Amino acid sequence: MSDFVHFTGLFSKNYLPHLPQPQVLYAYFETRPGERQEQARLPLNFSLVLDRSGSMSGQKMKQLREAVKTMISRLEPTDFISVVTFNVHTDVIISATNVRDKEKLESRVNRLEAGGGTSMAPALRAGLAEIAKHLSPEVASRLIVLTDGQTTGEDDCRHEADKIAAAGVPLIALGLGTDWNEDFLLDVAERTGKLGDALLIKKPEDVGLIFEEVFSQMQVVAQNLAFRLLLVQGVEARRVWQVTPLIKDITFGAVKGRTVEFGLPELAESGAAYLVELLIPPRNPGRYRFAQAQVSYHVASRGAAQEARTDLTAEVTTDPNLTRQVNGRVMNIVEKVTAFKLQTQALDDVARQDIANATRKLRTAHTILLDQGETELARNALAEAERLERGESLSSEGRKTIKLSSSKTVRLSDPNAPK
Repeated sequence: MSDFVHFTGLFSKNYLPHLPQPQVLYAYFETRPGERQEQARLPLNFSLVLDRSGSMSGQKMKQLREAVKTMISRLEPTDFISVVTFNVHTDVIISATNVRDKEKLESRVNRLEAGGGTSMAPALRAGLAEIAKHLSPEVASRLIVLTDGQTTGEDDCRHEADKIAAAGVPLIALGLGTDWNEDFLLDVAERTGKLGDALLIKKPEDVGLIFEEVFSQMQVVAQNLAFRLLLVQGVEARRVWQVTPLIKDITFGAVKGRTVEFGLPELAESGAAYLVELLIPPRNPGRYRFAQAQVSYHVASRGAAQEARTDLTAEVTTDPNLTRQVNGRVMNIVEKVTAFKLQTQALDDVARQDIANATRKLRTAHTILLDQGETELARNALAEAERLERGESLSSEGRKTIKLSSSKTVRLSDPNAPK
């Protein structure tokens, strides 16, 4: 175990039944900041690109101002921030600056007012220009855009997103309410690479919570993570998922015969986690090492690459009392992945007009989520299943919740997370 990064690997079961046919076993891996690295994050260099069109008036703008000021209050003097606003015009209300005079920055935020239409592309261009002033490998750069509605010139926005990606800057898209196009925002975010993301803000009062989540994901403590899983002869990797900070199937390109390899540009303080579905061939009773996992990474203060590794072993046994034992933490993650798959598959079924299968999958997801205590997501899955059964379409809010909220897992640092 490294002082800079903690890397652990767990099987879903430590004891496998002695069977004449192959059996499924899940391997779960967590990478999180170590004791010496938790306080050593990279300086931030980010731009907030904020919708101030007429629909953002009232409570939305009030909550947005407070969330931005709270974020400013948490920044260090070595951090850089810029704030760009847009309606039909684009204005840079805070040009890229280090955070030394917080009161001055907060006073500028207090002057934010809503009015006018929505034109996002020029604002994305302006946000990148501000980030470019301090862009370097020694800082964690992000472009964060928040909107509550449709924008003109979606193709222009995609073009700007490609430029943002070429600069190596992840884009985090925040959609407030239900009037924006989730497919468009997801596309814009995902064009900027593995760290690009889109999040749903259901209510104005949730703006602060989502900003807190984004802020946590920007606390970069290591870079250039490379994960490698070596499997022994006969063991197969069938599926690979990233599960923290969000669930994503990364099987394609990661599985290379008996090796599983993938990378992550940065490790934030919220950590990263992965789930691998393995197929274990028949084995005689006894203890076996089925895999060895390793992760390499760079820490700015250390220069050379660091490495951590772990062996994964399990015992094949004829004792039914032992084979009934499971790792609750891993199975919790497996269930989350299952619920996510069911909901996303339901969206595909709806697109193909296969309403019966879509309804069945949403109801199954509802049961899994309810068992896990995810009551809001469970309620959403059930409500959308009932809408389909009544011959109605999926609701805008329900579709957004499935696409953007159902992929989020518990944080690795969550004290309530099952062990």
